[in-house]
Amino acid sequence: MIRLRQIKGADCGREFEFDQELIRIGRMPDSDVNFDPEVDLDASGRHAEIRNEDGRYLLIDTGSRNGTWLNGQRIKHAALNFGDEIEIGRGGPKLEIASVRNRVSSRAPTGRISTGTPPRDPRFDPLAMPVTTATRLEDLAARPDLLPEGLRGLATPQAAPRHRRWPPSSAVLWGAAGVVFLAAIAIIVSASLQ
Repeated sequence: MIRLRQIKGADCGREFEFDQELIRIGRMPDSDVNFDPEVDLDASGRHAEIRNEDGRYLLIDTGSRNGTWLNGQRIKHAALNFGDEIEIGRGGPKLEIASVRNRVSSRAPTGRISTGTPPRDPRFDPLAMPVTTATRLEDLAARPDLLPEGLRGLATPQAAPRHRRWPPSSAVLWGAAGVVFLAAIAIIVSASLQ
């Protein structure tokens, strides 16, 4: 069993108590520890998880944009102990481990630390699509792992050039249209001066 207390953020003072294998932390409304989506902007939608692995509670960053910090150190995964402080993004909401009672997991020991959620089939699970705050193709090209497998090739810079090159025939047509446009302007200006 683990008990968490929120010590910084929009809902400061809340306490949570869990006796389960997986605790999801983030701004998504279905997270076990969810943060205010309009105030706690340092937290990602699916920011981190606490898992019971081989009898210990582990904090795991799930690829968040602003990172997960434990006692002032950025982590990918780390064991949790009483009194530890979890910071969700640098300067973001904070949780304190109010109590932790490590217990043997109900699953068979794996002998390793899990680094993420089990894969989900996107055809049946709406949560399988990764949450991203990327709004530009360049942002996604820098992190193709945020896209489903079928779209990863589309985010490469080669697939999305910044400057479109027109075929020679199109360039000639556009040039001719420009000349006609300038001639029309010259006629209108000369007519208005007379």
